[in-house]
Amino acid sequence: MDISTDRAKLHNQLKDLAVRWEEIKGTWDDAVRREFEENHWEVLAARVQAALRAMDQLATVMTQVRHDCS
Repeated sequence: MDISTDRAKLHNQLKDLAVRWEEIKGTWDDAVRREFEENHWEVLAARVQAALRAMDQLATVMTQVRHDCS
């Protein structure tokens, strides 16, 4: 299990998605876009950030487990 690789993939995918979202915001500017951003995009980004923090914590624990078991 390589949490750091999976974390990096998730981080990069969120970064790529954020770039795409910024591009879309330049051409889609109405109430529906703002509602989507507030109710979906911001929620998704916050949840992914929370998952990334959890993965960091899990990686720390796994490193300690490996150290303790060797």
